Amino acid sequence: MRVNEQGRSMIEMLGVLAIVGVLSVGGIAGYSKAMNKFKTNKVGDQIQMISTNIRTLFSSQRTYAGLSNGMALKAGLIPGEMYEADSANDYSSDYTITNAFGGKTFIEVVDQSSAGDQMAFTIAVDQIPQSACVSIATTDWGGDAGSGLAAMWIGAGVADAAETMAADSGLNEVTSAIAADTNTHIPGDSQHGLPYSIIDANGACAQSLNGVVWKYF
Repeated sequence: MRVNEQGRSMIEMLGVLAIVGVLSVGGIAGYSKAMNKFKTNKVGDQIQMISTNIRTLFSSQRTYAGLSNGMALKAGLIPGEMYEADSANDYSSDYTITNAFGGKTFIEVVDQSSAGDQMAFTIAVDQIPQSACVSIATTDWGGDAGSGLAAMWIGAGVADAAETMAADSGLNEVTSAIAADTNTHIPGDSQHGLPYSIIDANGACAQSLNGVVWKYF
């Protein structure tokens, strides 16, 4: 008795491989999108936690004098996933703190209403992808006295938050008038308030990787 066995044709196999390929690409794209959203939310949580911890610690003082990456680490103000423990516990002022996207985080003391008053501080992050930057910019970070948020700045990377502050009067010394740099947004400002509009956010987050700075008092 002859048994007639037939396998799948080459065309059928190619069709199956094509379907598997499409599903794989879709799965990878979905995973990438989900991870980007997770990291964006994580950055937001980290900034909120750090700013709250700093403002709570310094609530009984008039200034933020002495605040830096190292001091914040020593005081336990930074989430553990943002740094590697130093076995010698030698947390210098420029100790590296990371963010969820693998970039760096900078904490600096800045002025609020007059030169040298040291009554404000900034938290800056770099290496933020464009889509995440837009999402962060359009988030309502709160502009009331309770939140302490004085301004936000978004631009092409943040090598050092102090340099950013010195170059941008809108963040270095917040006044009623918005700085000429439209990437600086101040709560309650009629032209460039917070959160950023979609148009302003897309304009500010113009690079593939961006820097974001929050200023708190």
